[in-house]
Amino acid sequence: MTADRLLEKWQIYNRQLQCIGTRRREETLAQGEYHLVVNAFIFNAAGQVLLQQRSPDKLYFPSYWDSSVGGSVQAGETIETAMHREMLEEIGWNVSVKAADNYLLTPHSHWVSAWFVFQTAQSAPAFTIQRSELQRVAFFDRPAAHAHLHQIGFDPYTVELDRAWEHLRRNR
Repeated sequence: MTADRLLEKWQIYNRQLQCIGTRRREETLAQGEYHLVVNAFIFNAAGQVLLQQRSPDKLYFPSYWDSSVGGSVQAGETIETAMHREMLEEIGWNVSVKAADNYLLTPHSHWVSAWFVFQTAQSAPAFTIQRSELQRVAFFDRPAAHAHLHQIGFDPYTVELDRAWEHLRRNR
């Protein structure tokens, strides 16, 4: 059974990110329609990044290593509230999310990726992972993280990892 919730509702946007309606995840988007996706990299004080290993039951990219947290923005959410919800659901981390934590919006064919960066003092075992979505989480130094982040989807994960690190360093 898939770990993905195909009946969840998404707000649909045009290219200017104006809301133009809603759709269920299982429905196909028309040309010029976009949904929003959030992703985050979470670093510890030593500069290591938390990565998640996706569940083997995921519809797309099962068992792949991925960003620290990520998922779709549901109908009625902002990217900040969606990021907060995803962190709470996937790793049990209840942290406030500010607009300044978002360092990049990247449009694709039918979605827009919103990238966030955070820092934590928690160790990997202190996170409570959502077993239906994830197998495990672990901290890696950046070279090891690059080796784990095989290209999946259309976002250049290793490039975004480096951008997140630079954003965090500039804004501490």
